[in-house]
Amino acid sequence: MEILIPTYGRRWNQSTWESLPQSVKDITSLVIQKRELPVWEDANVRTRVLPDHIQTVGPTRQWIIDNYSGRVLIMDDDLVFATRRKDDPSKFTPSSHSDIEDMIASVESALYTYPVVGVCPREGGNRKTAPFDVNTRIIRVTGLNLDILKEHDVRYDRLPVMEDFDMLLQMLELGYDNMCLNSWVHNQGGSNTAGGCSTYRTDELQKQSAEKLHELHKPFVKVVKKKTKTAWGGKERTDVIIQWKKAGKFGRANLLDQRKVQSQAS
Repeated sequence: MEILIPTYGRRWNQSTWESLPQSVKDITSLVIQKRELPVWEDANVRTRVLPDHIQTVGPTRQWIIDNYSGRVLIMDDDLVFATRRKDDPSKFTPSSHSDIEDMIASVESALYTYPVVGVCPREGGNRKTAPFDVNTRIIRVTGLNLDILKEHDVRYDRLPVMEDFDMLLQMLELGYDNMCLNSWVHNQGGSNTAGGCSTYRTDELQKQSAEKLHELHKPFVKVVKKKTKTAWGGKERTDVIIQWKKAGKFGRANLLDQRKVQSQAS
């Protein structure tokens, strides 16, 4: 499995990369935009350079699907990791290098069963004390079996933002469950911070994407207004509520119906 970290505007602020042990760095590449190539020339990291025309996150992830095969793990570039405590599962301790190695190995192992595998986000993670969840939101850390995504032409570039939710829903509606591992959590400094998609994501773009996601995935997506303490500087924004498990139930039923039709035809 190869690990890929798409990045833009954060040459000197690579918290995900700096968190990784050398054994994981050895299988990790930073996916950079061609316009930033000069600032990375003296960096002691392995890079993959995008074509000129790719300058946003959705097309970047689609480029990964188009240019890789098998199992990959895509991680945001601004993450820190923590590990769930055994004495009190509602609390965490900063991840050691061996913790992160175990996390990566667990993602890779799970990808043999589930085509999409994530790691629990820190927000709300104190309540997720089961070893894993099935058919739920996956953000920032996403393992993929690309061969299955390619087989069904599942795409990351249909929306300018929230493209990760679109991909997850495409997979669920096709009948493929996802898994989110809860023994580790990840966190970031806050969405829409300097660099990354904050360079182009606006309130209007967010609103358009939320409405388009709703159109693509009725009745599992509801458009709402949200305001949180950290994301978007505490401003109100257009967002979505997604019924992940209902989408998964729909997809499994649809897949079962297809198999019945195929069986009767044969």
